[in-house]
Amino acid sequence: MTGRRSVRPSQPNRKSPSGGTKTAGAAARATPAPRSASARPSKRPVEPAPRKPAFDATWPLFSQNSAPVFPTDRGLTMQELAPPSADLAAFAGRPELPPETNRAAPKLRGGAAGQAPEWLRAAQELVAWLELCITRGALEADEQATIARVCAAFSLGGASENQILRVAHIVQRAHTAIRETPRAQQDLQAAVQAAASVLHAGLPSAIRKRMPLERTVAVVRRLRNEADGWTAIVEGTTELLGWSDDARVHAASAIRAVLERSLER
Repeated sequence: MTGRRSVRPSQPNRKSPSGGTKTAGAAARATPAPRSASARPSKRPVEPAPRKPAFDATWPLFSQNSAPVFPTDRGLTMQELAPPSADLAAFAGRPELPPETNRAAPKLRGGAAGQAPEWLRAAQELVAWLELCITRGALEADEQATIARVCAAFSLGGASENQILRVAHIVQRAHTAIRETPRAQQDLQAAVQAAASVLHAGLPSAIRKRMPLERTVAVVRRLRNEADGWTAIVEGTTELLGWSDDARVHAASAIRAVLERSLER
């Protein structure tokens, strides 16, 4: 999920007059030919190097087979999408930011639906904006990230109802088990590891293949510190189904795109 970087292919070795090979570096160090009258420096201004293409990477939305394995460190989903340090330094050094009305994002305005239910009015707004995007045919990176977030939420990250129920159930059981572990127990880490192993083994196979055991251990540690049962179910299920990673990836895509566009002004 990193931005694409172009890689300049290495030049093949070339034969030298003596029969050996002369590399591209050696060729560059060769004595240059005398400068002719027509080889004088150009007076045209040097154009600045173009910025890299707009960042528009999102996680796959339609195929579980091509979906990546979640990283062991949940923070990597943001680190891999970070802009160059120079861009962050330039952003921090900006004396002022553009006005809030500089570029309006799609917002729910209510439309002309009158007394229609809110879900219908929201659906009409969303359909209108998506149709506009389709008509334009080309979107900026933050708009692509917006559509990715909408699609991921609509599809529940590819999880079925039965998968959601199963994960929520085993999270609840893990929460109860780890909370009932005596606080004075000497080897609390062993108890966390055991509860995480049971939780990970109980995950639906498609989810278990993507979610490392180490991430499950971290979930159980947080469950240990969460007193409220419902909050534990929501937080644990959201993490294990990958919804938290989806949200971080798409948010990072949108934020980076907006940041890079601001540096181009």
